[in-house]
Amino acid sequence: MTPDKPARQNTGLVLLTMVGVIAVLHFAEDVLVPVGIALLLAFLLAPTVGRLERLGANRTVAVSITSVIAFTLLGAVLYLVVQQFIGLVEELPSYRENLLTKIHSLPGSGGGLDKGVETVKELTEELAKSSPGKPASPEIAKVQIVEPPPNVAQVVRGLFGPLVGPASTAAIVLVFVVFMLLQREDLRDRLVRLLGAREMHITVTALDDAAQRVSRYLSMQLLINSMQGAIVGIGFYFIGLPQALLWGALTAVLRFIPYLGPALAAAGPIALALAFFPGWTHPLMVIGLILVLEFISNNVLEPRLYGSSVGVSSFALIVAAVFWTWLWGTAGLFLATPLTVCLVVMGKYIPQLAFLNVALGDQPVLEVSERFYQRLLANDPDEAQMLLDESLAETSLVELSDAILLPALRFIEHDHDRGAFDDARRDALVAKVDELIDDLPEAAEEVVAGAAAKAVRLRVLCLPAADAADETAAHLLARVAASGGVDVEVVGVAALKSEMIELAAQARADVFFVSAAPPAAVLSARYLCKKLRARFPDTPILVGLWGAEGDLTRATERLVSAGASRLVVDATGAMAELSRRRQPLLQGVRSDTAELANA
Repeated sequence: MTPDKPARQNTGLVLLTMVGVIAVLHFAEDVLVPVGIALLLAFLLAPTVGRLERLGANRTVAVSITSVIAFTLLGAVLYLVVQQFIGLVEELPSYRENLLTKIHSLPGSGGGLDKGVETVKELTEELAKSSPGKPASPEIAKVQIVEPPPNVAQVVRGLFGPLVGPASTAAIVLVFVVFMLLQREDLRDRLVRLLGAREMHITVTALDDAAQRVSRYLSMQLLINSMQGAIVGIGFYFIGLPQALLWGALTAVLRFIPYLGPALAAAGPIALALAFFPGWTHPLMVIGLILVLEFISNNVLEPRLYGSSVGVSSFALIVAAVFWTWLWGTAGLFLATPLTVCLVVMGKYIPQLAFLNVALGDQPVLEVSERFYQRLLANDPDEAQMLLDESLAETSLVELSDAILLPALRFIEHDHDRGAFDDARRDALVAKVDELIDDLPEAAEEVVAGAAAKAVRLRVLCLPAADAADETAAHLLARVAASGGVDVEVVGVAALKSEMIELAAQARADVFFVSAAPPAAVLSARYLCKKLRARFPDTPILVGLWGAEGDLTRATERLVSAGASRLVVDATGAMAELSRRRQPLLQGVRSDTAELANA
């Protein structure tokens, strides 16, 4: 068996399970859709039931009052909407002439548009006349079939037959909602038992997270949609648009559909305004009212009331709306967001379903250092530079180095060490990082009291341990340290170790700094520390083992035994150590200044 065969088997099992789940969801639509709608209504009504219980009502009374009020209001609104819709359908033919007049009044409609329509009609008639192989139709005697008048049963069936399906679904939803509200704790406990009683803390946390997200989303969405629907209805009434209540109710309902809902809610009243009003002033008022309300809802109300609390990305909401609509039709369109929220929560707490949280969640899936490295691999220096600029606007140069640049060098060395790319590719990536470091702005100079103290600079000679990545890290240290009163001179990696030692003898440095990017440079750093300590027994030697992770006890012991004074793993630690080494120099300057002042 090859090593990757179990992975392929697991992938196949996951895909097979997903196909099976989708098939069950499709064939069980008649049962699952009412349950899903009832669950959403239960989430909406549960806070009201809880308030009534806190006021002293028992569970049955609270559920009964809440259900009666909610479904009575829903039924009354539905009845009024249906009546207005019927009236709209009856009045539509009367708007035809006004709409045609408005179309003909558009610029260019009197000439080219009419001629184009006439041309299409003529071509269609000619094609119908000259269709090959179509024999002339003989004269056929017409026979008229007279049906007997319908009996009472047929009349009743014709009137109430189309209502049986929706009415039965509504009854099922009502029953489900009532029982969910009455037995919500018992249902919750049974769900905990089914999902995993052994990991109860994870299961309870996941259920609470999903319930809070869905309940908050639905409550805030209901509040915003109801407010906007009411304002739309009132506004359209004063503008004079027919069936204003219908458009207000549709606005409140359709805005539950992510992204597509507001457009659908706006299309109807705009089309009716164009057909009903003789001029352009009132249609523009309708469009203006819709745009203003959408702007306020999208940019003021929604971010303040619930923001991104559902935890689903915008693109995932669109894909989910398409998927659930394909699976369950119109009901799936309304259920898309809550169901997707539940999937994201499952992916957050169940390791086997973590891909759902990655694919559908709104949290960044890559750290900024990983995004930077990914842009380097994709040969996109412009976006890599943009990431640096954005991060530098919020953080300091030292923090930028530790968060992005040094981890990128570690990624390059790690991938090269495991054979992901060759030396040439590694050198090209390191060179690109070096170019980006050169383009970084100079950091602000430190604030030090006294001109003499400002002139005190700690001289550091930085030696790369093995390759170009170590030299690039040394250049980064020089850029960071310049603002802290430290002058860093970097020796090129092309120099031999013996040449580095001679350069160190000529540099008269206060501190030697060995730059090493693990894993390959550790041995070279140890060797260089031995050579430096043998030649310069009194000079401090710092080692930057950039981005090293895990237990560093053994690495520290080996480097210290080779002559290193201290080990650091990031730019923050390096600057802290260099600042500590500079303090005696500053104290000496302050002492000399004080003696001169006393004299």
